[in-house]
Amino acid sequence: MFKNLIIYRIANDWQPNADTLEDALEQERFKPCGATEALSAGWVPPRGEPGARLLEDIDGHWLLSLRLEKRVLPGSVVREHVEEMMERIEHETGRRPGKKQQRDLKDQATQELLPRAFTLQSHLRVWISPKQGLLMVDAGSIGKADELISLLVKADSSINLHLLQSAESPATCMAAWLMDGVPPADFVIDRDCELKAADEMKAAVRYARHNLDTDEVKAHLTSGKMPTRLAMTWRERVSFTLTDTLQIKGIKFLDIVFDGRDKPAKDEAFDVDAALATGELSGLIPELVEGLGGELDFIGQSAKIAAEHAPSPSAKLASVTASGNSADADTRNDDAMASTESAPWD
Repeated sequence: MFKNLIIYRIANDWQPNADTLEDALEQERFKPCGATEALSAGWVPPRGEPGARLLEDIDGHWLLSLRLEKRVLPGSVVREHVEEMMERIEHETGRRPGKKQQRDLKDQATQELLPRAFTLQSHLRVWISPKQGLLMVDAGSIGKADELISLLVKADSSINLHLLQSAESPATCMAAWLMDGVPPADFVIDRDCELKAADEMKAAVRYARHNLDTDEVKAHLTSGKMPTRLAMTWRERVSFTLTDTLQIKGIKFLDIVFDGRDKPAKDEAFDVDAALATGELSGLIPELVEGLGGELDFIGQSAKIAAEHAPSPSAKLASVTASGNSADADTRNDDAMASTESAPWD
């Protein structure tokens, strides 16, 4: 049901009411692109069934779905049409259009061709957990998620959100886990990773299906490269990739999750899948944030989500790499607190 999660914290002053939110979404229900519209976005039933509710409440978890429809108009087609228009004008007037007129012709050509362009549809799922005060968007990038959030806030301005932040930098934590081979409790490190330098060259090393507990990986960390992605598994139930921007990507539910479960009937599949996904991920997310030092509140103070924590991952990283090159270790810890650009794996 979910492939990727970008996590937002909902402000404490929000008063969750499913009926009120659904009424608000109704005002922004999806409508197909008009003849001259390049893009249309709106809410549709998450079950995918016409006439179903726009907000599904499954065991206290709310599910929404945003549909995006865009007209596909290749640039080569537009350029060809503009060239035809320019040749016609040159034939009639004896002069070729200048740059300003060419820009106007491009706009005109786009408007003329849009009604004939075919459309593509895509969907973004939203999961709201009122009990946890979290909203998750199944999107491959923060840019796409933020566009959805803008439409959600347009429908219901009472929802105030900000990206969930951890007290410790995810890059710093992942580096510490790789250096000492000790991830947080109930997590194991898998065999995929990306390391990237923080300098202007952005030199990157990627490991796929590779043992990460090696001197080679540690040497890259010691030289200043920091993890931007790390594959992990939680409780032998869910595998995923953690990014340096605290995105959860490539979510896969492992066989143990389905053991003892009968295949649901077709009319029950949505409810069963939703209950399974939200149930498992509701356990994974807080434990992952705990492993990152707890949650950082909006004003920058550490708000621990559990009573006890392991030693600070940044401190562990510093202690592991200090021997033989303390100056480099200090530099790495400073770099680790900065945001590291992620490579486009999607």
